[in-house]
This record gives sequence, structure tokens and C-alpha cells, in this order.
Amino acid sequence: MTIRSRNRVNFIFLILSALILLLNIGEFCYHFFTNNITYPLPPDSNSNFFLFRYSFWSIIASIFMINIYVVVTSYIIFRTFEKTQATEVLFFLVFLTSLLFDTSRLYVPVYGLVGSYSDTLIHIGNLTLAARLLAPISLFALTAFSGESFRQQTEQNCLIAILVSIFFAIFLPLNTTVIRPNLCLSYGFTKAVHIFSIITSIISVITLFIHNNNNDFSQLNTLGFIMLIIGYNTLFSCYNFAAFIVGLGVFASGTALYLTKLHQHYLWID
Repeated sequence: MTIRSRNRVNFIFLILSALILLLNIGEFCYHFFTNNITYPLPPDSNSNFFLFRYSFWSIIASIFMINIYVVVTSYIIFRTFEKTQATEVLFFLVFLTSLLFDTSRLYVPVYGLVGSYSDTLIHIGNLTLAARLLAPISLFALTAFSGESFRQQTEQNCLIAILVSIFFAIFLPLNTTVIRPNLCLSYGFTKAVHIFSIITSIISVITLFIHNNNNDFSQLNTLGFIMLIIGYNTLFSCYNFAAFIVGLGVFASGTALYLTKLHQHYLWID
């Protein structure tokens, strides 16, 4: 893919993510002001301290911040990397795609799907599960397949990552009677998915560390990548304001550090 074509993809993705943000805001505000929001029951173990106490609004805040993060980050990538050969950009856009999938859980309370069964709930469950699979896969591909030897297969690898995630998200069983505190449906093979995510993330970090070490590149890039992973997982699974604040801070800081060092690397190469 040429730089011009990649920039077009980035621009289209930026517009799409902004439209999704506006749609999410509009849908939530409409149903909120018409009193059509269904509030889930808090978990049994609930802290007395307000920052660690279950809060429905911390979940809503995390979903909207994820959506805003996608818009802001895609814009920064579009403006910062528009003249570089960075193949990491496309894989990072796939990671941002997983975040857009994640925002679909907003519609569980908005459409009153708590404690019900419907095709819409199934589709939302498939999308959020695809997000959990696609995020680590895309970050692994970013570290393992962004070299010059894989440059001709970048679009193919991105498409494979998306299709594999959606395939397993569709065929893994969902339990519509159990909605977790962060508004995600319960699904089968939960431990296997978590272990897969952890192992894939660890391999990604090791791969990036080795790549940076072999190319005499700053390991602050690796540190930012680690913070990005930790912040994303914290923000995704949060259901109190303590986790929301920590997750958002680590996620934003890690992203800024990773992208800054990546940009410096390509400026030095070019």
C-alpha cells in the first residue's frame, strides 16, 4: 500500500470513528432524557469507598473516552505519520477498530437489553468479544509484521487479524443471561480467551523489545507499548472511578509515549 492510499484509509477511518462517536452520544442522550436507560444491578462485592464502589457512570465514561480516544488518536496518526513509511500505522488502526467494536456495549443499557434475550444483544456480545480478541492480535501483528520484509503483506495481515477475531467471536458461545459489571456478555472459554490475550501481549512486548534492541532504538517505545496495553485492559474492564482514572491516565500516557518515539524513529530513518 502506498503512503497516499494509507492516508486515505486513515482519513476515512477518522471520519467513521467521529460519526460513531456522534451517533453514540446522540443515542445515549436521547434515551437518557426520555428515561429509557436500563441500569444493571451492581455486583455483590461492592466497596463503601466511592472511588472503588461500583458506578454505572464510570462504565459509560470509559466507553465514551474509548470512543474519543479513537477519534483523537486516529487524527494524530493522520497528521503525524502522513509522510512516513510507518507500516505500524495500519496495524494501529486495526487496534483502534477493536476499540470501536467495544463501544457497542453502550447499547446494552440504552436499548434496555439487561436481563433480556434478543438478536441485538447477541450481535453486541459478538462485537465486544471480537474486540477482546482483535486488540491483542493487532498489537502482536504490529510488533511482528511491521518490518520491511512484510510490507507487501500489510493489508493482507490486517484483514486476516480482523476476520480471525470475528470468526471466533461468532462461534464462541455467549451467555445472554449473564451481563458482567462492565456491560459485556459472559462467553464460553473465558479463561482460554484471557490466557490467549495475556500470552499474546507478553509475546508482543518481547518482540518489540528485541526489535528495538537490535535496531538501537529507544526502549521508551517499549515502555509506552506496555503502558498502552495495561491502560487499555484497565479501561475496558473498569466499573468504578478508581480503575477509570488509572486506566485512562496510563492508556493516554502510554499511547503518547509510544507514538512519539515511533515518530522519532521514522524521522531518523527518513
